[in-house]
Amino acid sequence: MKKEIYILAAMLFVLVGVISSVAAFGISTPYWTENPLIMKPGEIKDISFSLQNMVGTTDMAIRVALLEGQEIASLTDSSKDYLVKSGTADTIVGMRVIMPVTEAVGTKHTIILTFSTITSGVSSSVSVGSSIEKSFDVIAGGEIKGQGIESWMWPIAAVAIVLILVLLRRPKKKSKKRR
Repeated sequence: MKKEIYILAAMLFVLVGVISSVAAFGISTPYWTENPLIMKPGEIKDISFSLQNMVGTTDMAIRVALLEGQEIASLTDSSKDYLVKSGTADTIVGMRVIMPVTEAVGTKHTIILTFSTITSGVSSSVSVGSSIEKSFDVIAGGEIKGQGIESWMWPIAAVAIVLILVLLRRPKKKSKKRR
């Protein structure tokens, strides 16, 4: 019976040790499957993702890779490795998205990013790397940038034309001089 208690106590000690050394990260993203990025052909948009390390007390190194969507998107930082300090939620990963001018309205591109922990090989403890994949669609929508009249201008133009026509057709009144 004493042996079982010692084994149980040892397992509990190991479990507490493992739980206290948990390191986790997360990503805050402005776009996802149900909320795609909609851009006009010819439009350029800079977007950002926030890396978060709110659990544990260990800083984490994260590597970002663009797996799909390179034809319209690129990571803007020179390094693809980020140090995410413990207790922070504001490490920014920048991305530029360029919708080609010739893109047909309704065309959909999928962007897939992977965020992976970078583990050091010179450690006496066991280190398990983790990876998070984020994806979203970029859809060509609206009119071609820089061409045509904005939709809100049409009613103003119509009212202006009607006013000009009314003023031109109105007969001139002859003024009478009072004596």
